[in-house]
Amino acid sequence: MSASVPAGAELPAPAAAPVSPAHPDAVAVLDAEQPLVWSFVGDSVTAASWHTWGSRGFAELFHERLRESGRTRDGVVNTAVSGWQVTDLADQLELVCLRYRPDVVVIGTGLNDTRGGADGAPDFARRYRDVVQRIRAETGALVVTQTPNGTLPTGPEHVLEHLPAYVEAIRAAAAELGTVLVDHHAVWEATDVSSTYHWLGHGCHPNAFGHRAMARTLMETFALWDPASSRTCRLTIP
Repeated sequence: MSASVPAGAELPAPAAAPVSPAHPDAVAVLDAEQPLVWSFVGDSVTAASWHTWGSRGFAELFHERLRESGRTRDGVVNTAVSGWQVTDLADQLELVCLRYRPDVVVIGTGLNDTRGGADGAPDFARRYRDVVQRIRAETGALVVTQTPNGTLPTGPEHVLEHLPAYVEAIRAAAAELGTVLVDHHAVWEATDVSSTYHWLGHGCHPNAFGHRAMARTLMETFALWDPASSRTCRLTIP
């Protein structure tokens, strides 16, 4: 214990993660009487492979919460691919998303795109907006844009150096196009490092706890976060 803390005194609890406000468009889509098709597309974080050690990723946790809420006939398709950038998503959008005729599309990309450096951010922003507009034009789906999660100091250099620029590009696209924005990065930045340290399995890849934290933010956006009635919402998040 630090000498500055009196013996027997209680240490202050880590700052809790901020609550993300529910988005009216996200809440409204859950009023649909017909079964919905949800498409999750993006990179390895959305795919939730390897670093979760077999635990559910945020898309799977969200699907379970939909079932708990009574939407048992909704279909959730996760076609995210490890290593993908927005260019991959744009090139194969028909195969991984459009062919399912989704009602809601949740996009999770940006970490791998930071390989383009500062000079690549404008092109990323342009392609990102194109993907959103194409999804809307061809399916009419509600598009949910997400900023990437935070990272450890051991994360890849290109992520550590350039992630803020790509986060801002996603925020700007969401504001310009009026999408639902799930700002994971803002939540992680505002949460005490004593918590987020336990949310990452390697560098910039969330582990099981990190995916639960991301699922919480996504559920809050849809007004589905309710630990009092949901087993999924009561899973441990350090």
